[in-house]
Amino acid sequence: MTSLHWGVKASFLGYLGAMPDGEVTPLAPAELLDGRTLRFPEIGTGGAAGAGSRRFAGGVRFTGHGGVLDLVIAEPALESGDGPDGWIVTIADPYAPGARLALATVGPIDERAGRTVGGGVALTEAGADLFFGPYVAGTPLDDIAVVDD
Repeated sequence: MTSLHWGVKASFLGYLGAMPDGEVTPLAPAELLDGRTLRFPEIGTGGAAGAGSRRFAGGVRFTGHGGVLDLVIAEPALESGDGPDGWIVTIADPYAPGARLALATVGPIDERAGRTVGGGVALTEAGADLFFGPYVAGTPLDDIAVVDD
């Protein structure tokens, strides 16, 4: 099976872990592998996300601050973007059912044995808006990897 492995943002997960009510809850079929890396199974390529894309199932819900923090990242897709090395992570838009939201840009993709690794992952303006203030467009996120596991 092929899946997307992504920690989203290690410092954000650490922040949630330090809160008395902070939680990281995987939404099936996604799984939390080691307390910091999410695994989203691949469900296809191309389709609604476009040619050159890879789509993944499941999601993750981040909660805390007595319910004030409630963020869902679901149905991620890795899509080809602008330029030869440009890629975008899109997610199901939490505020517009059926729409996609460009969450993050991804730098060049590095193909390794059984792994596709994307570095230089950074929030887009729309992605930063999901966090309601602590992050701005361009904030670095964790690298992503598409893995044959």
